[in-house]
Amino acid sequence: MPSIPGDNVVSAYGSYEKIGTARVKVTMCAKQTGTAFSVGAIALVYSASGSSQNIGATILTGPGNSRCVSNTFILYTAHLKVHAFIGGNNGTIVKTGPVLTLY
Repeated sequence: MPSIPGDNVVSAYGSYEKIGTARVKVTMCAKQTGTAFSVGAIALVYSASGSSQNIGATILTGPGNSRCVSNTFILYTAHLKVHAFIGGNNGTIVKTGPVLTLY
């Protein structure tokens, strides 16, 4: 997953596996590598009609900690996009990294 330009506070990684033609299993992980209120990674899956669902891994506990999440989506196999983010203390996303389209 692309890093956030100019910031070294989150590294994110993951994997996906298409299961048949109707399902995709997505695993997302984020590791806090610097000082920030929170960091994370998000994956957005899209259906052929354009609707979307997401899965995210968020860290609130400080540098050196990591978090992974996994989910299997049914009928959301048209597109998969991922990006990392830095969160602020008021529930907002302060900065996002470049979006990577995997398929």
